[in-house]
Amino acid sequence: MNIGRLDKPVTIQSRTTVKDVYGQPLDTWSDIATVWASIEYIGGREKLRSGVVDASLDVTVAVRYYEQLTPPKDSDGWRIVYVAREGTRYLSILGSRDLQEERRFIVFDCKDGSEVQS
Repeated sequence: MNIGRLDKPVTIQSRTTVKDVYGQPLDTWSDIATVWASIEYIGGREKLRSGVVDASLDVTVAVRYYEQLTPPKDSDGWRIVYVAREGTRYLSILGSRDLQEERRFIVFDCKDGSEVQS
């Protein structure tokens, strides 16, 4: 991994639950860190569900190794927010790994299926 390829600012967020004014649980997102990343779209797929086309893209996001970003135990509770020219992209993290186990880079395997905040 070449450090010069980390040229896009991204924000890594974790899902947290807070209570609204009525005491009901409400899911929200909290920023963990804003870092420079390399984003690579590696493929995509389309599925037909109930007569509606469901399209998604597979994405890898590489960032420098930071202790607070060590591969999460519950990757479902994390996402990456990337502001592209086309609009804001929300990347769901499917998994992560310490690249070559050298504590230099973390690679997140993500799915990009929507431009809308979820």
